[in-house]
Amino acid sequence: MMNDKQLPTDVLTAMGFCVDPIPESREKCADLLVRDGQSTYLIEIKHKLDNEELFRDCAERLDRGEEVYREDPLAWNNTIKGILSGACTQLKSTPAPSDSYRLIWFHAAGVDHELHRKRAFASFYGSVHLWPKDPPGGDIDCFYFDYNAAWSMRDVEAMVLTDGRDIQLCLNEFSHQLGAFRTSRLYQEFATRGGVVDPIQLARDGAILACRSDVPRKDEDVILCALREQTGTLYLVIRPKQCSVFVKVDSNLT
Repeated sequence: MMNDKQLPTDVLTAMGFCVDPIPESREKCADLLVRDGQSTYLIEIKHKLDNEELFRDCAERLDRGEEVYREDPLAWNNTIKGILSGACTQLKSTPAPSDSYRLIWFHAAGVDHELHRKRAFASFYGSVHLWPKDPPGGDIDCFYFDYNAAWSMRDVEAMVLTDGRDIQLCLNEFSHQLGAFRTSRLYQEFATRGGVVDPIQLARDGAILACRSDVPRKDEDVILCALREQTGTLYLVIRPKQCSVFVKVDSNLT
């Protein structure tokens, strides 16, 4: 099984960066020190694997001949938010030059890798899907509607999001160093490959909405009212779920 640092190391090395693992210490710190001759990057790697207890229960039910149906919200997730917050703490506690850039590398793994990736994205940006009721129009994604990790991570420039197939560099528009980070080679490498999620540019292009209100994110109706004041449109929230059906396959069938 590939160790946690292998994928980020392989990807960044292939891009031409110098990648060194940071030795473990009693104080939790970042995983990788990455350099390109001009800039220094600290990277903390986090994985989200399948819920073993959930899958154990699923296997037991399948063994009894049951069909297992699951609905998983594709939304902000408290467990993943905690993982991202822990990564931010480790990055901040790692000694480095003051102009170093800090990134979280979140790898979604397991059978439910797509679910974990979508939840990590939603947890980082607090994104939901909106449908305009008055006046009517086309549906759109809204960033920062829900609680989001990005806003509280001013020292983190971006999250690299992978799931074994896709890779995205998700910019944090609240970062103190975002402007400088845009000039870095690491940013340029991802931009050249079309793998950058830039909330500021997406909002400017009308591809997303960004909820700019400072109202608490615990009451959906209050947020919708604030968004109507911002945009002049009354929206309804659409919260999709990933639906999965599991059945036991007879291994004797050919």
